Amino acid sequence: MKLRSLRVSILALPFMLPLALAGAAVASDGPEITDELVALGEASYARECAACHGVEGDGEGPAAHYLNPRPRNFQLAVYKLRSTPNGELPTKLDVYNTITNGIENSMMPAFASLPENERWALVEVIRRFGGIEEEQGEAITVSARPEPTKDSIANGMKVYDRLDCASCHGVEGWGNGDSSLTLENDAKERVWAANLQTGVYKGGSDPVELYKRIANGLDGTPMPSYSAEASPQEIWDLVNYLTVLPEQAAW
Repeated sequence: MKLRSLRVSILALPFMLPLALAGAAVASDGPEITDELVALGEASYARECAACHGVEGDGEGPAAHYLNPRPRNFQLAVYKLRSTPNGELPTKLDVYNTITNGIENSMMPAFASLPENERWALVEVIRRFGGIEEEQGEAITVSARPEPTKDSIANGMKVYDRLDCASCHGVEGWGNGDSSLTLENDAKERVWAANLQTGVYKGGSDPVELYKRIANGLDGTPMPSYSAEASPQEIWDLVNYLTVLPEQAAW
């Protein structure tokens, strides 16, 4: 069976698609910034983060040479996982969520076991490495997810083709597109396109998070923003299409 035929078979799958449940919402920008909070963050950073990200937040910790991709250089103030548009600073909550949840398919673990105020303290320390004080980006508005109907998924397949997602992720989403052999991040390090058939994504598999990744891109990586090339409805259709790819693999 040809690969393209396998894609068409997605439309015949049962549409009992479980919606990923988001973690407990954190509505604030954290506690008031005090000297005590910063001191707590600095102590926590030295204990939990410096081995990889470096004492100065430059990504040059003693463990960095063993990791691929290397840890982020916080001094550049470039963040992959954001609710904000391409090229803009993340919100404080974005940084907090990354610390809390970690990054799937990477060496960045989740630190949800740390007390909440300690995670917020880390947010402040990490932002200061990049010269960020009170400023932060503004999250995009994400409309409600439409029902993942056959029509929506079929249109999502067309959007996948039109945006040329296959050039990196492959026709079937296996991460084996022609460009996947030459991808580099902003540090000129070799990186690989995500295998969309696994259903595992750096920002988590919650549909809203997938929407943000497509709309906003992942700064510092080859993954661009598609907010100018696709409408909100088309991005949701694409999310619905991506949601069934792992089911196709299991089938």
